[in-house]
Amino acid sequence: MSNIRVTYTGFISFFVSIVFVITGSLVTLILTRTLTQEEFGTWGLIGGITQYVLVFSAIVTFWSTRDIARKIESGKTAILGQMLFSIIAVILYIFVSYFLGSEVNLDLDLLFFSVILIPMMFLSGVLTAITLGWKPHVISYGLVSFGISQIIFAFIFVYYYDLGVYGIILANFISYGVNIIILLKFSKNKITNELNFNFFKKWLKLSWIPLYPWLAIIFSALEISIFTLMTGSVMGLAIWTASIAISSIVIHVSTISKAVYPKLLGDKNVHYLRENISLLFFFNFLVVGIIIALAKPALYALNPIYVNAFLVVIILAISHFFLVLSTVSTQSLAGSENIDLNGKTTLKNYLRSKLFYPHTIRFVESLFFIPILIVGLYFLINAEHSDIDLLVFWSLIILIIHIPVSIYLTFKMTKALCFKLDYKRILKYFIIGLFSFTTIFIISENYLVFEKNLFTFLPNLLLLFTLGILFYLSLCYVFDKKIRLLVTSILKEIKSK
Repeated sequence: MSNIRVTYTGFISFFVSIVFVITGSLVTLILTRTLTQEEFGTWGLIGGITQYVLVFSAIVTFWSTRDIARKIESGKTAILGQMLFSIIAVILYIFVSYFLGSEVNLDLDLLFFSVILIPMMFLSGVLTAITLGWKPHVISYGLVSFGISQIIFAFIFVYYYDLGVYGIILANFISYGVNIIILLKFSKNKITNELNFNFFKKWLKLSWIPLYPWLAIIFSALEISIFTLMTGSVMGLAIWTASIAISSIVIHVSTISKAVYPKLLGDKNVHYLRENISLLFFFNFLVVGIIIALAKPALYALNPIYVNAFLVVIILAISHFFLVLSTVSTQSLAGSENIDLNGKTTLKNYLRSKLFYPHTIRFVESLFFIPILIVGLYFLINAEHSDIDLLVFWSLIILIIHIPVSIYLTFKMTKALCFKLDYKRILKYFIIGLFSFTTIFIISENYLVFEKNLFTFLPNLLLLFTLGILFYLSLCYVFDKKIRLLVTSILKEIKSK
């Protein structure tokens, strides 16, 4: 039986994610206030290219978590295999960078220099996968270390030495190194076993299982390249990157359910799921609400040149709300599936399993999304619409297509794992959130002064963020008994330490 504590791990992961969001926001502030719009767009393009090559990391990381959670010691073999795949990823990254950089006249030396991040991301990824299988809360320590290191070195290289995108690449390279050291320290017991190439042979033989989900990810990631090539510059991509920097904070809500996947792999008892998913909605409404209410001033804080993209941030925040639900649903379904333990399972059975059909749905979703995006952008560009109009269209298509997919996967999760959503409680959180953040929005619209001086403006913005969060949490504490019990249990846990 698994000894992973789902709620305990979830709260550690979530609150550490808040720290990570804070550090990440400070790094983004350094970038948006220091880099030009073109430089920031180039950094966004580097992130987009990275998505293409990370597919190879899934071959090892997928099996590492499942093996470790099931007491199968394959850690050392996983690290060696991951670094071999990183070589393939580096070659592909250079090829894609050359093609995209040449098409939009970017600095190829800069794009080629960014390849140093790939091996570090691969090594960090496999250590995270190993740790997830037995001590998922430890991942949070690495995230905090990464975030703090990012601030320090981004300030040194980007702000102080004015190295531009080269500086943020160096800062991330060192930060990944710090993260790797932390994960190695806590996972050394899982990577000191003997090399066993039978594991590697098995992973290669079954590589199509973890690669299949990446079809949707890779296909959807084409949106970055498509937008860049169709507009012929990275200026609009800079606005998109700034919008993503704010709206993607919502994705961290999924850490509340981080431990569900390894827990299900080692223990099929699902009594905790109804409560865990209710907490997922609780925090989802909190984060999405505060981002929607303060989207405009948040963009202004990054850089006033991005402030007109507030509608893009709002749409993307709502889209990320549903992305959190579909991500947790997909992971929970995969965690409950044992078909890979049967060595004689056929391809047909795999394709029907819970490891596959959620990703088939996501792939079909991307097959609809990309053609609609291309056609829509084509007509909007020919009609000489602004970059903001293009980005609003882009974000709307993402939202409209993903809503039914998210609802369907959530339904399949509850049905497969035999529990029901607590609809009354979820509706209560929604109403409280609507009231709380509408109030904060009205206050910000009427009383928040958009000062040119960041150090004058930022404290007022942070005060509104704090008020909004406290208002929501206080109302939930008053009107929801389970939240009161949760707070009591957290305080008891802290006192017992």
